[in-house]
Amino acid sequence: MSEQIVTALLSGLVALVVAAVGAALTLAQQRRERARWLTDLKSGWALELHKARLEAYPEVFRILGGLSHAAGPPLTPEVAGQVAAALNGWFYGPGGMCATATARGAVLGLRHCCRGWARDGGPRPKDLYRWRNLAIAALRRDLDLAGLESYDFRQGSTNLADLRRELEQDEQDRRPRRGPTTTGRFRLRPPSGPDRRGPGPSSG
Repeated sequence: MSEQIVTALLSGLVALVVAAVGAALTLAQQRRERARWLTDLKSGWALELHKARLEAYPEVFRILGGLSHAAGPPLTPEVAGQVAAALNGWFYGPGGMCATATARGAVLGLRHCCRGWARDGGPRPKDLYRWRNLAIAALRRDLDLAGLESYDFRQGSTNLADLRRELEQDEQDRRPRRGPTTTGRFRLRPPSGPDRRGPGPSSG
């Protein structure tokens, strides 16, 4: 084989290697740019979602204040019916659009409880303040705020227990530790066993 042919083959081989390396570097650069673009997009989306919640959530907290004993008039089925109607309006507005599934479920559970009391009358439902406390905790968690109150999430209805477990699991995933999960003064207690009774439902 002549020297010219060998030189041509080597030149062609070098050109192929250079082209392959260049293509690989270009592909890697494109992937890095795409990953950076996705990161920026998710960060921007998270920021806008947080802003939307900061604008929409004060209204629902004001509505929930109607269930407090310190709100003024005594809590009656009529007041509960007004709260249910206000929660329904908030749920089908911007607040319900930007809330997480857990927060929406807690608000719907509270709305259902208030509406049932307003319809049937009688004594205050035993799960009313459990649903209210769960809704407050879920809404504050959407805003990345630690709870200030100590809530008692004992075993209740199936939906209430499911939402309580979601909150417990989320807290455990964020801050894994042994024993009950505690964030500041916010404490998630395990459900009472069949032979162990905890304190009654918390009140306003």
